[in-house]
This record gives sequence, C-alpha cells and structure tokens, in this order.
Amino acid sequence: MMNKKCIKETIFDLVNQWCLADYKPDLPWIRGQISFAHMIGAITLSEKDELIKRLYEVKEGEYGK
Repeated sequence: MMNKKCIKETIFDLVNQWCLADYKPDLPWIRGQISFAHMIGAITLSEKDELIKRLYEVKEGEYGK
C-alpha cells in the first residue's frame, strides 16, 4: 500500500530541489513522477499543473527563452 502523503511530500521536495540545484536530473523523468503522483491521487490536478509550471519557469529562466 502506498502512502500518498509521503509521495506528495517527496514530489514537492523533488521539485524544490530541482529548482534550486545546479545539477538537474532529467526533466521528463521528473514530469513522469509528477504524473504518477497525480494518477494515484497523491496530488490534485491543480498541484500537478503548479509543479510543472514551476519546472518550466526555472528551465526558461536558465536558458533565456
């Protein structure tokens, strides 16, 4: 049995670390983890959208797009 609260905390921590770190794991992998968390009901659709938005805001800021 999966602990959805733990999964939710892990996903939020993962995104926070990705946004702050110089080394960034593969973005599609992180998006997959976010989608999985949403699929099992650990995060809401609005939380999923917000996390993905944060990822792409940081990515665009780094590359000046």
